Amino acid sequence: MTDRKPARPGADETEWATVTEFRIGKRFCCFLQFLSRERKSTAKGDPYFQCVFRDKTGRVEAKAWNSSDLFRWCQNWAPGDALWIEGTLNQRDPKYAPTLEVHQFVRVEDDPELAAHFDWSLLVESSRWQPDLLKTKIFRLLDEYVTDRRLVQLVDRLFETHWGVLATLPAASRMHHAMQSGWLEHIWSMTRLAALVGKHYAAYYDDLNPPLRTDILTIAAVLHDIGKAVELSYERNAEATYTVEGRLLGHIVMGRDMIREAAAGIDPAIDEETLMRLEHAVLSHHGRMEFGSPVMPQTLEAFLLAEIDDMDAKVNAIARSLRSAQNAPETVSGLWTERVHACDPGRSFYRGNASTSAAVDSAEETASAPAEIPVSTNESSLEREA
Repeated sequence: MTDRKPARPGADETEWATVTEFRIGKRFCCFLQFLSRERKSTAKGDPYFQCVFRDKTGRVEAKAWNSSDLFRWCQNWAPGDALWIEGTLNQRDPKYAPTLEVHQFVRVEDDPELAAHFDWSLLVESSRWQPDLLKTKIFRLLDEYVTDRRLVQLVDRLFETHWGVLATLPAASRMHHAMQSGWLEHIWSMTRLAALVGKHYAAYYDDLNPPLRTDILTIAAVLHDIGKAVELSYERNAEATYTVEGRLLGHIVMGRDMIREAAAGIDPAIDEETLMRLEHAVLSHHGRMEFGSPVMPQTLEAFLLAEIDDMDAKVNAIARSLRSAQNAPETVSGLWTERVHACDPGRSFYRGNASTSAAVDSAEETASAPAEIPVSTNESSLEREA
């Protein structure tokens, strides 16, 4: 660390910036969280570290060459450390993403003055909605679409047992809804979709005997990822990581076990046919065995659940990339996203010219939504619905 006193937020000498505000060639200061370092070698065999940082707006990488101070500095950082950094964004080759050059740094915990300006919300991306509000919305949907109260009781038992984890858990470590309370947002979104899709197809194919079970589809949407409460370990100052049990067993099997254990305590008992269909939907929700499901979807409810899960995860990944593109530096074309690896094959998505989107946005705002599934997009209106 250099002897120079670090600039504080709002200091005149160095501009304060978030990751999406970094501009190539311009010096800035920022708060970043150190995520990881990977030791690599150049073509000549010289060692260097590939370091990854983030704040709530995005990620940035830095190469710590063995001839630089950063090579020595970064070996003292622990994943999860909050850092004040003064640096510059550089891009030596337009074929590759820009990288951060760190000029100096201070660990936040080592400096009381920096700590006074710091809050974890600067670094950790969170859902736009509060956990309790999302939970309320989920149970309102269950009250409307699930007539078998034993199934609602099953959800209530599992939520009560694991709420301390579920309220803040990301839905995944990287691919989709990878943010604080992302699990709950993903479950809420899927539950809304499942209720709407289930109601539509149950009415459309009303001659099926037995009929499409919208209640099973809706409950499965809530519980399909319940195993992640024990598969993942998550603290606010670090990324979600896999527990030993999570790596060895996986959330799908663990979730099925959690459902059976919770169901065993419900009186009167859930009938075996209903419980079997629910378990099958959970076990098959990845859609294909090569994607981790022990069985393929073999009921209509299970098939719909797998499709809804896949769609919701991919739409979230695409939307996040579109947001990143619209905040891209001037030197990067904002018309296209980076490659979205959640889609197979990974590809870039066209965002379009922002100046032409106003009419579309206006039309979307005035479009009416199905009355039974509110689709508000801001917290205040969601609170009114709750």
